[in-house]
Amino acid sequence: MAIGYCSMVVVFIIIDLMLKSEACMRTIPVTDILQTCLVRSTPYGTFSPAAGNRVPDGGTATLTCNPYTRLDGTVTTATCSAGVLSSTSGCLPCPDDTWVFDGTTNRCFKAFKGPTTLAACTGNARCADASAAFGAPLTLAYTFNFQALIDAGLIGRNAGVGTGIYSVGINDQISNLNYKFDDGTPVPLSLITPFFVPFNPQPVDSGEDFVYLNLQFGAFGLDDDVCYPPPDTDAICQLQL
Repeated sequence: MAIGYCSMVVVFIIIDLMLKSEACMRTIPVTDILQTCLVRSTPYGTFSPAAGNRVPDGGTATLTCNPYTRLDGTVTTATCSAGVLSSTSGCLPCPDDTWVFDGTTNRCFKAFKGPTTLAACTGNARCADASAAFGAPLTLAYTFNFQALIDAGLIGRNAGVGTGIYSVGINDQISNLNYKFDDGTPVPLSLITPFFVPFNPQPVDSGEDFVYLNLQFGAFGLDDDVCYPPPDTDAICQLQL
């Protein structure tokens, strides 16, 4: 009888341990076992599942590129690994590497040869002919990121686009040295002056009311000059994403 009693005690102890073990396993959250990745928003496409959702480790999220991006409409896949989604850099902002991306305005800049049939100083008309190829309107480029304009001009100049003198959407037509963008935004002189070529801008108003990118005195930069007639109407155009 003593042996039987001991056996029953052992059985009860084993059953009790198993129940306690199972109870502990049930309280472990799934997120403590598997890492997840947060799907974030991007201006260059739409994620599925949508931004704000999480995908499990090893799971995937798809990104459909927005119109006008390099892979317009293309679907790229990101995989969750160690809490981080893999790159979806296929949805790059600009159509190709000949454009310069300006992250401060979400725009792309590129040098275009202006048509020879336009009258001088027609502003955005210089970029109108290039618009159809991208399915979006192109306008003269302007931004406080002046270096982005210069970089776009250098790419165009090195590629032999037009004359190498490019109009941008900046002028001081109303008052000398009081620069404005084409949309009317004032441009502080202290911000823009470092990006001019040597001996520019001129302190005396001599009818030089338009800003171009030009090579002067061994430097390529902004140049305050008179209105160039055709065919010298090449321009830096911008694509707004």
